[in-house]
Amino acid sequence: MTSQLTVLSEDQRDALQELMNVAMGQSADRLARLTGTFVTLSVPRVHAVTQTLDKVLTDLGIGDEPQLVTRQSFLGKLRGEVLVCFAVSGAGELAELMGYENNDAASGDELLMDVTNILTGACINGLAAQIQAMVSFGAPSLMARAKALREVLAEQIAQGYQSLVLEVRFEVASHSFTCDLLVCITDDSVAVVIEAVDKLLSEF
Repeated sequence: MTSQLTVLSEDQRDALQELMNVAMGQSADRLARLTGTFVTLSVPRVHAVTQTLDKVLTDLGIGDEPQLVTRQSFLGKLRGEVLVCFAVSGAGELAELMGYENNDAASGDELLMDVTNILTGACINGLAAQIQAMVSFGAPSLMARAKALREVLAEQIAQGYQSLVLEVRFEVASHSFTCDLLVCITDDSVAVVIEAVDKLLSEF
């Protein structure tokens, strides 16, 4: 089945990036408050999963470095999953940023789940509010530990239901900390996003 994203115009993509920029900005603000640091984020990028897997992974800049990857689903008119990708040292860096003294694996995993829940909630609620869609959330979970992100995403995208991937990177320069947030939207809820984008464009 051909995704609706193949007919997105440049203006629609720009408008979608703007919607995501607002939503991701709310996530960055929450992370900054959590860590007490200045957090920067990249310009959100839009990827249509209508091409070969290798092309998708290349566009995302995915390499073979091991990652800690968490996931959290969201449901409603807007449906999909958020993947939060940390470097293997990510849990330790987060613990240091947030003043945690106990760095055992269990505490590290709990910290990653908390951060995933906060970032996902801020981002998806921010997006849902703009497109006037109610959403609910599943519990966050650890998807992969010390596994190449290319392999993780190959398994995710190969499931075949994601039609749109929205990507942004968060950085805390003072601590060399980064994490990537990937919003995977299902094909059957893309129409909701496109409708909101067209409405935004009609207001200009």
